[in-house]
Amino acid sequence: MAKTSGILNDAGAALMVLASLGGLVVSIFNYFNPDSGIAGEPGTLLVIASTILLALFGMALGKLKPGFLRSFFIVSSILNIAGTSFAGYLLHSQTLVILMLVSLLGWILHVFRRRRAFA
Repeated sequence: MAKTSGILNDAGAALMVLASLGGLVVSIFNYFNPDSGIAGEPGTLLVIASTILLALFGMALGKLKPGFLRSFFIVSSILNIAGTSFAGYLLHSQTLVILMLVSLLGWILHVFRRRRAFA
């Protein structure tokens, strides 16, 4: 049986990436839409950067083996999700908050999924 690895086999990491990319689209739209009330705000630029970073973390988590770097990305991801959710709340972007909750669900699925034991 062929051994496969990567983000396609990790539903949690894939969900994190998809939710963060959705958050990126929402943030870019809010940044350029004058009707959003947060167009051109520096906080929106920060959210754009944090969603890009979260997508990169999700891609890395789908490929990393257990160790310090993976643990660092797991902790950084949950802090990023919490911070981006709070920023979305302060920027009155309910869509972004919902997408970060979906990303949190992906994080939970990734962290608590069943793994093969290493001998």
